[in-house]
Amino acid sequence: MSAAARLAEFVVKTSLEECPPDVVIRVRRAALDTLGVMLAGAAEPVAGIVRRVVRAEGGIALATVVGTQLKTSPGWAALANGAAGHAHDFDDTNFALLGHPSVPLLSTLLAVGESEMADGRALVLGYVIGFEIDVALGTALNPDHYTRGWHATASIGTLGCAAAAARLMGLDVVQTRHALAIAASHASGLKENFGSMTKPYHAGHAARSGILAAQLAREGLTASETALEGRQGYAAAFGASHAIDRALDGLGRTWQLLGSGIAVKPYPSCALTHSAIDALIDLRAAHRLSARDIAAVQVGVTRVVPDVLAHRHPATALERKFSMQFCAAAALAEGRVDFGSFTDGEVANPEVRELMGRVDMVVDAALPQGVDQNAWTRVTVRLRDGRSLATEPRGAQGHPDMPLSDAALRDKFLGCAKTVLSADEAEAVAEQIGHLEDIPDIRALTSRLEGTLD
Repeated sequence: MSAAARLAEFVVKTSLEECPPDVVIRVRRAALDTLGVMLAGAAEPVAGIVRRVVRAEGGIALATVVGTQLKTSPGWAALANGAAGHAHDFDDTNFALLGHPSVPLLSTLLAVGESEMADGRALVLGYVIGFEIDVALGTALNPDHYTRGWHATASIGTLGCAAAAARLMGLDVVQTRHALAIAASHASGLKENFGSMTKPYHAGHAARSGILAAQLAREGLTASETALEGRQGYAAAFGASHAIDRALDGLGRTWQLLGSGIAVKPYPSCALTHSAIDALIDLRAAHRLSARDIAAVQVGVTRVVPDVLAHRHPATALERKFSMQFCAAAALAEGRVDFGSFTDGEVANPEVRELMGRVDMVVDAALPQGVDQNAWTRVTVRLRDGRSLATEPRGAQGHPDMPLSDAALRDKFLGCAKTVLSADEAEAVAEQIGHLEDIPDIRALTSRLEGTLD
């Protein structure tokens, strides 16, 4: 059986009853976090640009563009919502995927769910199916796929989105196999665009491309049986044709939603900065440090990090999200990294500007090399009085082994949602997501996500 056929069998035949009960809780948490960052990102420039194209191109009014009164076709809505959800780089990650699973998947599922009048159980199952396929392919391809320059959120996530769309649209096994093979040709996304508007666009691109693949397959478009594992197929082109069969063996047996899991972000910057931010905020508080106390900072990272955090001298807010120098300096000088940290123009705080030049990032070969440890760091701060302060290798809060509490996650959602919704509306959405699987028609949720943005 081909790889696409194996995936299609999993997509079509998996039921929510077969999934461990805890996966529903994980999907609720992912949905709460994702809808929050989607609402917050709807006001960002990249989201507005995409919406202008959506309005110009039109589309039958079946799906909601979050934060607005605009309704359009599922593919265009998914593109707009995906770009908004990733605009702040505040959305969740998975370290086997080495990308962002939830924004593309929820953008797909909300749009298709509205057009197909799906219920909450269908959305939850679609998320689980898409997530498991994302992580299976990530396990097969990474880290080489990622270090070669592919942005896995889109280059892998497109197939997860196609799987989720196919399930909600009721495609059969043959149609789903074609949808996945079509999606393999759609898959793309380059890390060279990190620090620009195209990076968040990738998340919307994955969602729209996955929906389009499912729509085309439903209408009869065919694709190669061996598009994934063939000699010139997806896995070979992206770098790991020998590993794909083994990675697919665990589908439906080992649930990655409970295994490698989801890392929720406490800071609106690249996940690879978070361990260092945590460590430096902790050192600052424990030793009552100020910027003038610091002689030098060294942040040890794994080998996947330098090509991602490539902006040593960032000039824009988006570049600063991918700068260890900026994030580390902000954490030490201000004791926080939040929405207000990332603005265009010159860095406002002169202490942050000056401290950036004293932050060095190096590859630390002694750091753990496990899949779930790609974002770990080791931090050393040398003080002007001659002392050195160091942390042990560590991950960050929000990682699966240190998850945000339900209260902290809810606070994050409410803080994000209030940029578009009233406090009462945001509370009502949070309450509804707490019973996501019981929603009889997903439009009862999406109708609450409308706003006044143009």
